[in-house]
Amino acid sequence: MEKKIIRLTPDQLGYKDRGKMKWLGLMLSDHTEALSKMTKEERLKEIEAKPQQSLVEISELLSQAYHTGHPVLIQANILQNGTYFKDVPCMVSGTFEERIYLLLKDGRLVNTILDDIRHVELMNPMDWQKKSE
Repeated sequence: MEKKIIRLTPDQLGYKDRGKMKWLGLMLSDHTEALSKMTKEERLKEIEAKPQQSLVEISELLSQAYHTGHPVLIQANILQNGTYFKDVPCMVSGTFEERIYLLLKDGRLVNTILDDIRHVELMNPMDWQKKSE
């Protein structure tokens, strides 16, 4: 008669390992510290001003993006602490009177006017599909 060997893991016997739980707090604080350092560095990084486009150029590019469904990168014509904001990736959702409605990557719908836009460029659609940002 053969003996049957049954192997049980500590988890199957009811042992609760807190080893992972003990280290989770330490990793979380280090991770948070690294993220805050990265965001501070990013805020301090000066964003270069792109060339000011005429209202006609901006209008044509936004119209083209709207009709083709192409995403665009928009640099606002607004300074904060002597530097421009990062380019905003968005899709042109429509217009009403003077307002231009833009769909951001996070799903928010915002509106602006032509005078608040400094520079527009068409964006690679594959970059729009990336989940980051």
